Amino acid sequence: MRTMNLFRTILAVAAMGLFVSCGSQGTGTLDQQAVLEALGALDQALIDRDSATLSSITAANLTYGHSSGNIQNKQEFIDDVMNGPFRFVSITNEDQSVDISGNTGIVRHILSAEATNAGNPAKVRIGIIMVFQQNQNNEVVLLARQAYKL
Repeated sequence: MRTMNLFRTILAVAAMGLFVSCGSQGTGTLDQQAVLEALGALDQALIDRDSATLSSITAANLTYGHSSGNIQNKQEFIDDVMNGPFRFVSITNEDQSVDISGNTGIVRHILSAEATNAGNPAKVRIGIIMVFQQNQNNEVVLLARQAYKL
């Protein structure tokens, strides 16, 4: 049952990204390199706890899903990164794929990370699906993210 709910959540996130992209005002087709650059900037901002970059690289209507099932909006996500007990030290993305549809990029990968949680060392290995979108200003921003336990 849990697997089915996870599948539905992932499917909903992907469908939402495709639906939103149909009404977007971005110009042209997004390319894989732009999506990978945005992902790299996001990963580095998570490590650095860089609120300005986190704000600029995420859509106003961001939905950010954790493997625990917790869902955050943009402000909750940034506040958690900046003030929460969990801190990324390094992030590696494995088995990554990027699919482009118009101005929407869907990234799937396994996230492996070294981190601390309330000061204690932590290792993370989770599956991720992310939806990036080229906005009206031709910036690539994270629209949706859902993590799942492996």
